[in-house]
Amino acid sequence: MKVAFYQFFPPTLWTPGGGETQLVKTKEALERLGVEVTLFNPWSRSKDFDILHVFGSSYELSSFVRAAKGLGLPVVVSIIAFSAKPSWQWWLWRRIDRFIPIPTTYRLRHEIYTNADRLIVASRSEAEQLSQGFRINNKKYRWVPHGIEGERFIKADPKLFIKRYGLQDFVLQVSRINRHKGQVRLIRALEGTGIKLVFIGPLDPIDQQGTQEFLNLVEKHSGWVHYLGTLNYDDELLPSAYAACRVHVLPSTIIESPGLVTLESTAAGAAAVSGNYPTLYEYLGERVYYCEPASIASIRASVLQAYEEGIKPGAREYVVDNFSWDRTAERLLEVYQEVLA
Repeated sequence: MKVAFYQFFPPTLWTPGGGETQLVKTKEALERLGVEVTLFNPWSRSKDFDILHVFGSSYELSSFVRAAKGLGLPVVVSIIAFSAKPSWQWWLWRRIDRFIPIPTTYRLRHEIYTNADRLIVASRSEAEQLSQGFRINNKKYRWVPHGIEGERFIKADPKLFIKRYGLQDFVLQVSRINRHKGQVRLIRALEGTGIKLVFIGPLDPIDQQGTQEFLNLVEKHSGWVHYLGTLNYDDELLPSAYAACRVHVLPSTIIESPGLVTLESTAAGAAAVSGNYPTLYEYLGERVYYCEPASIASIRASVLQAYEEGIKPGAREYVVDNFSWDRTAERLLEVYQEVLA
């Protein structure tokens, strides 16, 4: 079996992050199962693969999926589109879209879901939202949870990071740096606590105002706030940073589905604090600490509780046992076989 992967990055959203990791690690895990995986080249006329797997369902992909189906290609789409929109907005769009004479983003996304042979959802809550919002046939959905390299993170050695930076038992955030991800709110939440704070991740070029505010605060609080820039995912300093910290925090005001850094940090032994995103709660339940991401007071209270109490009992083992790229690949292979059959 040969599968072609394709991932589209809208210009306003492109920054290095979890999406690329998901694609690369899924590819590696499928290849361990004997599946040949290639990265789709839109400029090539060659179509020597059995299935096209599209990662993401941004409206810009509508014509691409339509064209692929027109060529008779089986298409699997990983949704990656959990939304914070209230249900009434989806209800409203369903009713007014038919009266709008030009293609809307709603209509284009609906075409993607209609044309795809199977829709991969990361959680049941994502499937439920799409069913309510787009009235897609439930038989198309297949649940395939995200994975991490569990063994790599559970075996992480904190000494590598401690030796390099002289920091341990700190609060960490690994994430793209912008207003949505909450770095500024986290700094303000921990002012006066005496706890050291470390940030790792790329500056978001789309949010220059937000990143500049962040850099100003880092400079102002340089005695206890440290920004280390970007670490490559394959750099062993990354798992070492998770292992060296005491708490990892992701106070993002946008929906994380589920937030791979929360899974990775938990596997490495950190107490994780996160917004209560539906997908994450479905994955981990009460095994992590939750905060209200928009509230500085809530972030402060949750981080201090996690710092004092430590990782929830059994959380680390649960993540490693249940969320791996190999499990993800096994589920995907079943979907591919089903489509080809």
